[in-house]
Amino acid sequence: MMQKTQIDFSFTGFNSSDILLFGNATTDSGVLSLTTNTTFSIGRALYNAKVPTRYPNSLNLLPFTTSFTFSITPHKDSLPGHGFVLVFVPSPGIQSASPSQHLGFLNKTNDGNPNNHAFGVEFDVFQNKEFGDINDNHVGVNVNSLTSLASYKAGYWLGEGSNDTNLPFKEIKLNSGDNYQAWIEYWNYQLSITLAPENVKKPEQPLIRVPLDLSEVFRDEMYVGFTASTGQLIEDHKILSWSFNN
Repeated sequence: MMQKTQIDFSFTGFNSSDILLFGNATTDSGVLSLTTNTTFSIGRALYNAKVPTRYPNSLNLLPFTTSFTFSITPHKDSLPGHGFVLVFVPSPGIQSASPSQHLGFLNKTNDGNPNNHAFGVEFDVFQNKEFGDINDNHVGVNVNSLTSLASYKAGYWLGEGSNDTNLPFKEIKLNSGDNYQAWIEYWNYQLSITLAPENVKKPEQPLIRVPLDLSEVFRDEMYVGFTASTGQLIEDHKILSWSFNN
């Protein structure tokens, strides 16, 4: 029997049968809310089936592309935090994650452990010096760790050309409450992350492009989804649409 390797899904709205919900994650009117107006909370939502990461009978990784629209909205009269992460994890649940600066992704004891088999792209709105965060408004690439191996301030390059270093850069504020779209592509051991306001077409120049070998990180099948957290600081983290294919 041939192993099914191709996964292709697209949600323009969510209901709870499509995804596995943990912690404070909920779906309401088609919107996936990862956190509620609660301090020190975690919400995680995963696609309801494991996704293959390798070609059949091979160690070679399948490419994948995923795109989603999101909004991060602060609450009136409270400081906003902390952010969300697109994650690939080997198992469901949030038992190995902590809230606040750990983003509901990892915790203090497993941070940096290669046995996590966890990959994430963080959309982080709080600067944590202990993880080397560059600022309080950035996108980062996280492998088994909350210390990003590459990160860049949130925004996008204007104009044409995918390798033009002279393009003007427009910064965006992740937790402005506006809708943004992100594209994450993994191909030939290279990761590209692109970000733009929802109504702007995909910029040609990615925000982050980095060589990345995930063959030791990924198990043969992984769960993919989103995780977010609040701490003393709270905000709403919402996913409005999501597509994935490998």
